[in-house]
Amino acid sequence: MEDTTKAQKGGFKSFSKNYWTVVIMEFFERGSYYGVMSVLSVYLVMSTDNGGLGFTKEGVGVIKSTITPLLYLLPILSGAMADRFGYRRLLMFAFATMSLGYFLTSMATSYSLVFLSLLLMAVGVGFFKPIISGTIARETNESNSGLGFGIFYWSINLGAFIFPLILIPYLKGISWSYIFIMAAIGTGWLLILNIFVYKEPQRPKSSKTVLEVLKGVVLVLKDFRFVIMIVIYSMF
Repeated sequence: MEDTTKAQKGGFKSFSKNYWTVVIMEFFERGSYYGVMSVLSVYLVMSTDNGGLGFTKEGVGVIKSTITPLLYLLPILSGAMADRFGYRRLLMFAFATMSLGYFLTSMATSYSLVFLSLLLMAVGVGFFKPIISGTIARETNESNSGLGFGIFYWSINLGAFIFPLILIPYLKGISWSYIFIMAAIGTGWLLILNIFVYKEPQRPKSSKTVLEVLKGVVLVLKDFRFVIMIVIYSMF
């Protein structure tokens, strides 16, 4: 009881360095993602004379409806893999993949290359999501989890607000490709945080093999209602 009271009085001081590290990671990753997504469709369909790529609306619809399901399905796999192989390893993969995806998108002009680059980005984002949420859960306790998750979601909203509102209008005035370079830098530098600052949180050890993890994913995907929900959301 005394420990709980002490933690409550600690407020912001009750959180570990690891907690604040992932809050920063979330801010930059979400800012980069929503910054790109706020203009992606416009950039892809805009005529080449105006700096866009001139893709058809139907083609862009295929890209977006492929990316969105990945963002909701991949965390099922990545969450299980993180418990098996470690959070830091998966974060290394996530940041490197999404940063490379953004960077390649900044240079790609053909439909197939842009599609592949954005798929790479989506894979990185899909692997990132559950690891950060899992770290927040393990770095908070009953006394500060409410405040902890409140700050966490505040960082998401702040990144999603600042990047599209301030950075994107300025960057697209210079070149649309700069938006993707910004996102590549915004997520790529998080590798430094992951290497030198982030610490592997205490977590239950998993003895599951990769095959067992994949079987678990297949089991989830057999949930017909869940899959239909993802498909409907992706269509919107």
